[in-house]
Amino acid sequence: MIPPIDSAVLAANPKFALLHKTLSTKLLTPDGGTKNHPAQPEREAVATELQSLRLKATRARILQTALEELPLTEPAPASASKASSARQHPSPAAEVPLPAELTELIIILTLSLRSSTPLPAVALQSHLPTIAALLSTHLTTHALPLARLTNPHTNPSFLHRSIPSLPSSVLALRDQVAALRLQLAANRNALTDLAVNLLKIYTAQSAAVIRVLEQTTHGALARNARAHAEMLALACASTAAEAEQKSRVGEGLVYGPEALRALGAYREHLRDGR
Repeated sequence: MIPPIDSAVLAANPKFALLHKTLSTKLLTPDGGTKNHPAQPEREAVATELQSLRLKATRARILQTALEELPLTEPAPASASKASSARQHPSPAAEVPLPAELTELIIILTLSLRSSTPLPAVALQSHLPTIAALLSTHLTTHALPLARLTNPHTNPSFLHRSIPSLPSSVLALRDQVAALRLQLAANRNALTDLAVNLLKIYTAQSAAVIRVLEQTTHGALARNARAHAEMLALACASTAAEAEQKSRVGEGLVYGPEALRALGAYREHLRDGR
């Protein structure tokens, strides 16, 4: 089958997505085979012939296996009194061996199917209806469980009617299983995409939760403390500027122009005294 590709890869590569769509829908079959091959008619003819040969071989194998497993006994005929008592008290039916001639003929037929050269079978035509009836009963006994599996809701007394449709039912089930496998692969791919998107959403949600926690636990308080500190710093700077201004005003009041001239003259006097 064609392996599924992540949709993110297809979305990131549009040309490759177009090529993949062309290959999967127009050029290739779901199992990866070629649709438009130049020798497709010859292949179909060979496949049809191969299928018919397989069918013949399967029939021969079923017939050989049925003959090998065919019980060499048959139910014993029951009288009327025994039949009424059997209906009242059911018990396993008694069996009697098949006639010696019929048993020998069945063994010869089984050996003939095994060997490359057929063995002579005497009175085959006269016993052929009996052998066919025994084979039919044997095959029906083995086919009933399969019919019960494919038709679980059918009345057991009508299961024998669904035996002829067993091949088509099995083929339909096989096709259904193949389609379900393809659908399962597509669903797995879609589930992977959903899981990736879910992880992205979860990551974004976790980041948002962390951001909210930071703003709630640290962010608002930190901004408040910073604003309060900046306000106090501005208040301190304003107070310092105001104090400096008042200091200058005080100096101007204490040391007026006359005092400054007197201090300058005193400084010159001290310099001359040195």
